[in-house]
Amino acid sequence: MKLLYKGKTKDVYQIEEADEIDHVGKYVMLFKDTATGYILDEGKPTKKVVFDSGYDTVVGEIPGKGTVDCHATTYFFNLLEQKHIPTHFIKRLDSRRIIVEPATLFAKDNEAPDLAGSASFNNLEIVFRNGYYGSLWRRHPHKQPCTALKTLIEIYAKGLPNEPDILMRDDTLTQLGIMTPQEIQDVKNLTNNVANILSTEFAKKAMHLIDGKIEIGRRKTDGRIIVIDEISTSVFRACKGFTPDSHGDCATYRECMQTSYKDGKRTIKASNLLDPDQIAAIFGFTHD
Repeated sequence: MKLLYKGKTKDVYQIEEADEIDHVGKYVMLFKDTATGYILDEGKPTKKVVFDSGYDTVVGEIPGKGTVDCHATTYFFNLLEQKHIPTHFIKRLDSRRIIVEPATLFAKDNEAPDLAGSASFNNLEIVFRNGYYGSLWRRHPHKQPCTALKTLIEIYAKGLPNEPDILMRDDTLTQLGIMTPQEIQDVKNLTNNVANILSTEFAKKAMHLIDGKIEIGRRKTDGRIIVIDEISTSVFRACKGFTPDSHGDCATYRECMQTSYKDGKRTIKASNLLDPDQIAAIFGFTHD
C-alpha cells in the first residue's frame, strides 16, 4: 500500500493492485494506539498526562486504543449507512483497519506562506448539541446547565496544533469560499439526522448523549457531502442517570453539575459524565 498521510492517531494508505485487496484505488485507515492530550505540571516530578481528543499533541499511547476505535467506528458507520446517511465507509479490513472512499476536505491552502503567522485553513468539524454543557454553557452562562436543546449544530474550523477549534459563522464560511449557502444547509440537515440516530442509539443503552462531533468532506467520485474520518467514543459526551423534567431538561442537574469561576475562567463538570472507555464498555467495543 502507498502511504498517503501519517497522522497523530491514524495513518492513511491507498490500495494498489499489488496488494491483492479488493477496492483498488480506495483508501485504508489504520487506527493507532497513540493518543492526544496535555500534560499537567510539565517539568515537575508530579506531572500528569491527561488524554483528551480535543487536543492536537500526542502525549502517549493507550494499549488497545486502535482496535477499540476501529471497532467503534465500524459500528457507528454501519449504523449510519443502514439509516441512509452517506459516509466514506466501505468495510472493515481487520481489527485496526477500515477501507474508505477517497474524499476531499473543506480546506484552503495558505495564500501568503511567506508571512509569519499565516497558515492553511484546515477541514471542518461539525458539533451537535442536545443540551447546554461544555463550551456552549461557558459562552452562555445565563442558561441553566443541561437545559434541553432542539439539536443545536455548530460548524468549527479545525484548530492548528496547540490551538483551539474556531467557531465559524455561516457568512464567514461563504465569504472565505469554504462552503456555499446550500452546502451549509445540507451539512446542517445531514448532521441533524446523524444526531437523532446516534442519540436514539445511546438511549437504547440507557445513556443520554449530551453532544458529539463528526467530520465531513466531499466524495471524490461525485462531490457529494459525506461523513468521513472516524466516529470513536472519544467524539461523544454522554452521561448515565439522566432524569428529564416535563420540559426535557435535566431534573437533577444541581446534584450532578460542578461549576466554578476563577481568574476570569468558567468551568463546568458533570459527575455523571462517562469517559470514552466507559462508553466503549457499555457498547461492547473490545480488543479483538
